[in-house]
Amino acid sequence: MSYLHSANSIQSKRPETVMSLIDLSPSMEEEDWKPNRLAGAIKANTRLMEIKAARHPHDRMGLIGFWEKATVLHSPVSPVTHFNNLRNALKNADGGYGTNFTAALELAEKHLPNSSGIPSGGLLSKMLADIFCETDGFANGRSDSGHLKRIILLTDGDHNQGGNPVNTANRLKKAGVIIDCIGIGGSPRDVNETLLKQIASQNPDGSPRYWFIGDQEKLVKTYESLARHIQVI
Repeated sequence: MSYLHSANSIQSKRPETVMSLIDLSPSMEEEDWKPNRLAGAIKANTRLMEIKAARHPHDRMGLIGFWEKATVLHSPVSPVTHFNNLRNALKNADGGYGTNFTAALELAEKHLPNSSGIPSGGLLSKMLADIFCETDGFANGRSDSGHLKRIILLTDGDHNQGGNPVNTANRLKKAGVIIDCIGIGGSPRDVNETLLKQIASQNPDGSPRYWFIGDQEKLVKTYESLARHIQVI
């Protein structure tokens, strides 16, 4: 499957479900980005939500935080009707030590359309999510094959917990999920670029959908670009 970002004049009619995966390890509190790296990630994701709400009202967005494990900050919902809930989930995100890309990718897989997906808290969490969250069936196993499935993974470090994330990423990509990877920090040496490029999907020209970004302003601009629909070609 090939795809590209649609130009303003070529809008994809296919809605998207985007799972945004955010590193919550202690290094995200580094103050080389003011006030810190995590604040930059929150600002960029908030901008993504704003654009989705304004331009793509049928899209859905979910949030996952990860460190040595992964947790659902918010199941996929419409940014139009649940903007404040998504924003509050970002602001209240709390993590711990370690960095586990595999756990984040596997949890995202469970909450994308057509997944089998009982949320990580088990049956009780699923029942509560069905009551209190607008999931439109994305997190409880009902099919919605019309949605293009996307993952955006942001990290300022290297995978050091859990199994091989490349295996999980390959399974997701074979299922039609498009994965964007973003490394942030003071230097590309802060992240494992080789691994992130292997996890990321490829553009039609063979280049990986991976970026290293060294400041908050560029990160926000990148998420503005990622908010646009991808046109499958």
